[in-house]
Amino acid sequence: MFNLTQSSKLLLKNNSFFKKKKVIFSGNIQDKIASYIETISTKIFTHMYDTYKILSNIKENQVFYSLFPNKKIILEHDSLIYFWPKNKSEANFQLQYLLSIFKKKSHIFIVGENNSGVKSAVLILENWIKLKKIDTAKHSILFYGILHEKTYFKLENYFNNHTLNYLKIKTLPGVFGHKKIDTGSKLLISTFNKEIKGNILDLGTGSGIISMSLADISKKTSLTLTDINLTALLSCKINLLNNKIQGKVYSSDLYSNIDKRFNMIICNPPIHRDLKLSLIITTNMIKESINYLTPRGELRIVTNTFLSYKKILDKTFHKHVILKKNNHFKVYQAKLN
Repeated sequence: MFNLTQSSKLLLKNNSFFKKKKVIFSGNIQDKIASYIETISTKIFTHMYDTYKILSNIKENQVFYSLFPNKKIILEHDSLIYFWPKNKSEANFQLQYLLSIFKKKSHIFIVGENNSGVKSAVLILENWIKLKKIDTAKHSILFYGILHEKTYFKLENYFNNHTLNYLKIKTLPGVFGHKKIDTGSKLLISTFNKEIKGNILDLGTGSGIISMSLADISKKTSLTLTDINLTALLSCKINLLNNKIQGKVYSSDLYSNIDKRFNMIICNPPIHRDLKLSLIITTNMIKESINYLTPRGELRIVTNTFLSYKKILDKTFHKHVILKKNNHFKVYQAKLN
């Protein structure tokens, strides 16, 4: 039961605040805290597929995988518990939507770790809520306020626009490469050529820039693009449409929804799990990749130079090469025999 984050433990400590409230949980939910908080009604909205899979087994018919939570459901509730993410612009994007729907005088609780930047919520939301700190513990803070003015939300206002080799890329807050196109992705793209062909799987696609660049270079490819983040998938779909590139786009936690084999798997894998360095995602991606590659299929990924996946690549594929390297990133290539 108590395998909870410090922020969730802080909420549990203040459980008495929620017993007579109808509560929406949203934001950077990392555990099963919603199962332990006593409320009149609980609904959980998450835009992360891995979180949804875990929570939907616990709170049947109360957990929703959605980027823009259902307005009718929100209006049936009087309180929001929002978990602050590490990215302030992502928090602002999500909260502006939520607070444009909640009724005035709704109860707003915001919780997060100090190093996530949660203290900035007071200034970010000051035009709509006067947040006050009601408790702290173990480097986490719980804020509370009453919504006195609804926000105005327009999706188009949150896109950043980028261009790479004539491709037009739009990204929303919380999508990797939102502020600028990642230099690691650019290095991976620079290894592509016209000889690449067949079915391509882009894991953790983000904005879709890697796959679209490959399709732009080689017309002999068929793209499948996956991510756990609905914000990324929306950005990706818009970018494919705007650049007139075909591709199948859907949610998958690594290979959880993959049921076929591919000629190539490409990826710029994350090295952080929330605020902590974690290599487990990349390690599992490499280990399991051989089950989703055709004979002589190829895995091609970009990683930071200070990280080494030599052992796991050689154990899985028996050999690998580094296609390209600079001061910050390197591109690994491994092929099935």
